[in-house]
Amino acid sequence: MAPPPKYFESAELRKQFALPTEREQILQGFEYPESGALVCTDQEMLNKQKGVLAHVVKQLAVNMLKGLSISHISMPIKIFEAKSSIQRMCDLWTNAPTYLRRAADATDPVERFKLVITFAMSSIYLCCGQNKPFNPLLGETLQGEFYDGSKYYCEHTSHHPPITNFLLEDVQGKYKMYGYYEIVGKLGATNLVSGLRGPNTIEFHDGTKIRFGFPSYKLGGTVYGDRTVEAIGS
Repeated sequence: MAPPPKYFESAELRKQFALPTEREQILQGFEYPESGALVCTDQEMLNKQKGVLAHVVKQLAVNMLKGLSISHISMPIKIFEAKSSIQRMCDLWTNAPTYLRRAADATDPVERFKLVITFAMSSIYLCCGQNKPFNPLLGETLQGEFYDGSKYYCEHTSHHPPITNFLLEDVQGKYKMYGYYEIVGKLGATNLVSGLRGPNTIEFHDGTKIRFGFPSYKLGGTVYGDRTVEAIGS
């Protein structure tokens, strides 16, 4: 018989996976020059990733012959973090209780739109870490809540391509956000671009809907030069 599922108390999860709140903590291991792109200065992290590029190029060549995308590449365990990509996705919604509640209360549609854009941009920097999250298992689920009691639900519904469906519900019923993310990636000569393709639809209590997409991340310096990370696109 399979062992029973493991249930963690929310306080335990918050303690283990709590996101940093101060700029110095969030951007630890990075320099942030005026040019805009973050520059990784964490030498221990960079040493872990040595040799990974050759591994990726070799697998990419095999996958191209088979007609497979970059999402089919398996990576060495040493560059992973103790998270699933579903958890990394939920990090993007960290500031939902702050900005989407205010957006729901806004009566001016332009002001509401601005607050939604602020929410969309507010947590991008929380996902700039150089460690790779684990790919979810097909059918893997995640549910949790934010500090205000708002709840979110996720399920990994497709493995190739990797797609996760989600629902976020405000505890006061003022808004809900739903949609899906497909993890996409493209390997360039000296960089790797990855992101979440898919709509984020926010439905407010008055029936208004706003839909947006997140930008992609560009990882530079994969062959030579500084290791950089920046958000690109619109």
